[in-house]
Amino acid sequence: MIVVAAFIDWSNKHNCVELGYFLSEEYWGQGIATEALQELVRYGFNELCLNRIEGRSDTDNFGSQKVMKKLGMNYEGTLRKNEFIKDEYRDTEVYSILESEY
Repeated sequence: MIVVAAFIDWSNKHNCVELGYFLSEEYWGQGIATEALQELVRYGFNELCLNRIEGRSDTDNFGSQKVMKKLGMNYEGTLRKNEFIKDEYRDTEVYSILESEY
């Protein structure tokens, strides 16, 4: 498996989804995740008529933050100590793009 990309945390009421993805480490830095997620963003706005698409990343995951910026997403803020990962609470950065910005 190279990449898995999907809509997660879907809200029909608000026409909003969160993007999620996993990319095999041997393929990092090749633009594959960006390409896959660009198709999800396009499909979300053009076919599903979404209003908002979100992405989230651990504050130390600079690769994912770079991908979200390449998708045209804007940094909205940081959720402080919202996830417990590897025996510690971690911060999460939140990014989004609106249909009107796409």
